[in-house]
Order: sequence, then C-alpha cells, then structure tokens
Amino acid sequence: MLEQKSSCEVPVSISIEPSVVLVGDQVTLSCQVADSVPYNTSVLWHKMEKGRDAPLCSSSSLGGVVVQCQDEEEWRITGHWQGRALLLVIRQVRVADEGTYVCALNGSVVTHKATTHLDVTAIGYKPTLDRDLQEESMCRYTCKSKKWYPKPEVFWMSYGGDTVNVDAETNVTWSERDHFTVQSIITVPCDNIDVVCVVKLLKSKISRSGAMNEIIVPQSTTCTYKGRISGSYVKPKVMWVNPQGEDLSSLAHTSILQEMESVFTIESSIEIPCGQPPPSFVPTEREHGPQTAQQSENRNLIWIICLIVLIILLGNQKKIGECH
Repeated sequence: MLEQKSSCEVPVSISIEPSVVLVGDQVTLSCQVADSVPYNTSVLWHKMEKGRDAPLCSSSSLGGVVVQCQDEEEWRITGHWQGRALLLVIRQVRVADEGTYVCALNGSVVTHKATTHLDVTAIGYKPTLDRDLQEESMCRYTCKSKKWYPKPEVFWMSYGGDTVNVDAETNVTWSERDHFTVQSIITVPCDNIDVVCVVKLLKSKISRSGAMNEIIVPQSTTCTYKGRISGSYVKPKVMWVNPQGEDLSSLAHTSILQEMESVFTIESSIEIPCGQPPPSFVPTEREHGPQTAQQSENRNLIWIICLIVLIILLGNQKKIGECH
C-alpha cells in the first residue's frame, strides 16, 4: 500500500486486498476518505497509462451515485461505496491490469490524491521434463513450462537440493496468450543422479518444480515413483537402481511404446518404502532395433546372390571345357 500523507490527518488512503494478486482472481482496491472530508467532495478512480489518465469510475459526492467509466459489456472493473470508502473491484485479473492506480478527491475544501501500484502474478504450469538418450552414455533433459508472470528464473537441482553444476541452455519468451514460457536444456551423464527443474519468481519467492522420477502418491508406508525416457534408432533398455547401485527392476511395472518407426519411449513406475532415497531410472545396454535387423537381412541377401552368380559362372566354365 502507498499513501499520500500530510502533516495532519490523511484525507485519502488506498489499500489492496489480497496483497498477492493472481491472474484470473479478483482484487479490491479501497479508497478510504477521512471523516474530515465534506460529503460534497467528488472522488475519481483512474489508472495511469503512458502519461495519460484512464478513468475507471467516479462519484460526484461521498456515498453518491457511482458512474462506471467502462462500457456495460466490459464491466470487469467496477466501483461502489462501502461507508466512506470507494471500492474499485477488478474481476478476472489480467496481466494488463498491472500498473499505477490513483484515487483523487476534488472539492471546495480539499483537493488530494493517493496512488498505489498493483503488481500482478501468474503462477505457471508445473514444469515437465523429457529425457533423450545421446551419444556416449549422455542424457539430455528438457524442461518446459508456461503461463508465468513476471519473468521467472530456471534452476537445475538434485533431489537433495544441491545445484547441478552444468551449463544450461535456457530460453524465456513472451506472448499475450501464454505470458512467459520457459525452456531449459542440460546434458549430463546418464548414470548421474536424477535432476529437478525449478521455475521460480524471484520477487514473490513462488516456485514450481518438475522431475523425471517423481513421487506420485504416498500411501501408508509405500511411495510410488515414475520414470520416462525416449530412444532414437535403437530400442533402449532401462533399469531402476538405488543409490548403492542395486538393481530394483523386478519391483517395477514397465511399458514400451514405439512412437515412430525407430523411436521408442519407455514408461515405468516402482513402489518402495517411503523414507528410502529415491531410486534412479537409467538406461543400460541397447538392443538391436528395426534398422539394424533390416541391415542384417540385406547383407544375407547379398551373400545369397553372390553365391548364385558364382555357381552360374562355374557351370558355364565347365560347359566351355567340355566343348573343347
């Protein structure tokens, strides 16, 4: 809240409820007029936009009729009296509503105004992570999220909360529809611990995180984790391992999907006692995929053709020798 003060009683002051204004919610700005201000004083709410005043609502006297300054179909922002306070109500808050709002008094006894800045916050979607197998046992993690405001920061961390010390390729873009959209990519060894992507609004300290092997539903003493990876050209094989390197794959439920001719996706879930360190869902050796099998069949066919040609040539040479 920001108030205009004088050496005596403050003629007018502004408060905002709630203090954290989320996109899609409702917010009320209250212009409280002091008891010393005469009833025949007019009150005007307006918003400062690029050096000009955009009127929102007004009343020619305290407690009098409130004139709405928007078209009837656009009455998303309206004003009404509550005692000696002219309330400005903004429904379904948008990012464009952020800015400086002014409540001005104009009368024969007092001319005064108070200003406040409305900050708008949009908490984006929970980040999603994809993991792709790269060359030399390296894995690429891609983190995506949208609908953030103001501009967020992206951090990569481990399950223990430590920072993952690798260079990240991070892009943050803006659009009216999706607000700020983030995409961040890191590449780490596949046998590394699982990583967590954290998208954070620094000013409000609001954040959301996403991970590959993420806890789903804790039930009694059992916790469920899930993992997902994609492999190109060859069919990947995977396993669940605990921090000691023990294979837990026998406890998992795993399904293999073939998205395209030579692109495979593996989804798996596992249940372990809660309180144990999270397991890792990691790729191991790879099986021969469709392209490798096709190449093997092609080589066999070439050998058969060569053998037939050789037999024919030997037969022709034999006939020539008999003629002579």
